[in-house]
Amino acid sequence: MPENDLPKILTVKEIATYLKVDEDTILNELEKGRLHGFKVADQWRCSNTDLLAYIRGDWKGVESDQQKSHIASPAGTRWELTEIDAFDFKWPKTGGGNVTEHYDKAFEATKDFNGNPLTFKLGFGNRNVAELLRRKVTIWYGNRAIVEFTGSNDYANNGLLAGVIRLRNGAQLSPSQKIPDEYKNFKIQRYNSIVKGARASTNMAIIVDKDDLQTMLEHAYIRAVWKKLV
Repeated sequence: MPENDLPKILTVKEIATYLKVDEDTILNELEKGRLHGFKVADQWRCSNTDLLAYIRGDWKGVESDQQKSHIASPAGTRWELTEIDAFDFKWPKTGGGNVTEHYDKAFEATKDFNGNPLTFKLGFGNRNVAELLRRKVTIWYGNRAIVEFTGSNDYANNGLLAGVIRLRNGAQLSPSQKIPDEYKNFKIQRYNSIVKGARASTNMAIIVDKDDLQTMLEHAYIRAVWKKLV
């Protein structure tokens, strides 16, 4: 793509200055998905086209678009799980800050969809999130990370993890938005209700037990379909 075809990328400070508000207001709008943005490591960025859509109010129609189709894996079927060796994963600069993480427990998961097997990889590791070193679960399709789950503040006792729900446009599902039909049978609550600390998302997340790999994989499948990877 020619360089002059790329959108202009804005920082939170630049957006706040342009809109004449404080940076916390912009962060809140990004976290709630009303202003569409993306993260580079833990830093929010927004394109000039997304900022223009926000100013025009185009984001208001996004939620209804999310509800148009219901995606579900075949009823009554479960992912076949095979434990695999521990491994290291080097995150690209756009996906995790160009760092290498170790996953000490891992599985390969396969399910048949209309005669076509679909395979994900699931890894358990540790990462500093919201001021604490926490248990982290990542699920990949090929070499692409699809979803992540983060351990609660009381993970050692309750074994709970939270995985943020993102809509088709990549924005996080805010408390004011309707839960998509695809997630109606999941346990849903605010991410920061169990993952508490600085910069913890205030948006909606799936809450799962550390041993409930089936639910984690269903979340990854929905996300993969929404991203048009499968």
